[in-house]
Amino acid sequence: MNLYHYTTELKINEIINSGVINLSHANVYLKREKACAWVSSNPVWENTASKQVLDENGNIVSLTFEEQAKSLGCARIKVKPNSFYTWAKLKHLAKMDLFIAKRMEIVGIELGAKPEEWFGSLYPIRKENWEKIEVFRDGEWVEYSDVKLLVH
Repeated sequence: MNLYHYTTELKINEIINSGVINLSHANVYLKREKACAWVSSNPVWENTASKQVLDENGNIVSLTFEEQAKSLGCARIKVKPNSFYTWAKLKHLAKMDLFIAKRMEIVGIELGAKPEEWFGSLYPIRKENWEKIEVFRDGEWVEYSDVKLLVH
């Protein structure tokens, strides 16, 4: 199974330079809860990786894959599929509040994501566990070394 860490082109250089995919604290609500490094088995795009922006009416909306590719760029790191837990197991190992975990699932599904494609680690994902870095260009994933990043 292929696993990918999806992000924006704005973040990919930061990740490359650090040599690590850090743990995300974004949805950590309780002090006992553990942060996770997230990956997905979705071969195209993990919809929960899409960023949120304000629309013309001041409402928070999630960008579609196409909107994000155009405005922020889409990037991914293919990782070795060792040492990752399924979402079903990870939410317990990370001691997530189960009400909040269920809400994350509902919101993810509303965005078109599939929780069965969610995997994660309780440890940062180091560069030695990366297989390939890609950016999305002209309708396909292209190896990062072959393209220049979008300039923003």
